[in-house]
Amino acid sequence: SHYSIQKGAAFLGIGTDNVHLVATDERGKMIPEELEKEIQKAKAEGAEPFLVCATCGTTVLGAFDPLGAIADVCERHGLWFHVDAAWGGSALLSSKHRHLLAGIE
Repeated sequence: SHYSIQKGAAFLGIGTDNVHLVATDERGKMIPEELEKEIQKAKAEGAEPFLVCATCGTTVLGAFDPLGAIADVCERHGLWFHVDAAWGGSALLSSKHRHLLAGIE
């Protein structure tokens, strides 16, 4: 996710130690199975996960996370699902590329 997630956690008093980073593939896309593992790990440590932040159009690679699969994980665990689409949100205006944001709803 964007570095602002960790900054926000620090600012809000949540603490950066409570931000769990999720592994990505070679193209920079979040791996939903790894998200599932991080949620399970956090719960096993006694934490209560509440937010997952996916990205559409990462600043370095331009990667679009697999929103549908991530949304399924979030729904299964009752988590707030936020999509950062500051860079890639304009793809919604493209008939060729709007599929990259399928699941954002």
